[in-house]
Amino acid sequence: MDTCTRCLPRRACLVLAALVAGCLSGQSGREKGVREATAAIAAKQFKLKEYPPLPYPPGHQEYVKLLRERCGVDYEVPKLPSGLSEDVFIQEVRGWNDTMKAEIRRQFGEGIFGELDEEARKRWEAQVNPKSKE
Repeated sequence: MDTCTRCLPRRACLVLAALVAGCLSGQSGREKGVREATAAIAAKQFKLKEYPPLPYPPGHQEYVKLLRERCGVDYEVPKLPSGLSEDVFIQEVRGWNDTMKAEIRRQFGEGIFGELDEEARKRWEAQVNPKSKE
């Protein structure tokens, strides 16, 4: 009798094994994202990813333009690769973005994302209501 079945019923062992496998697959997705982002940074290819796609707040397109203009950072909304679970892919994208954002902050300062967001909002407001320009 193996150690698991001596302490726990067989069903509990199967559930535990499934949970561990699920946790590890999420972790490997994140690790893959970190690894790929690190390679992209070394190749001077900066990009943020968004998955799952979310509704864009006002000024988002301006924000994406500013990312490209000021920081040389592209923006992508990738599709879920076939054969990959959505949970694993979400973890991969998070690992990628966490790594990229850390490098972007290192290069452009801790407040870069807030600065770009504020400027994007102002640009958007100026487009929507041109009479209120300062």
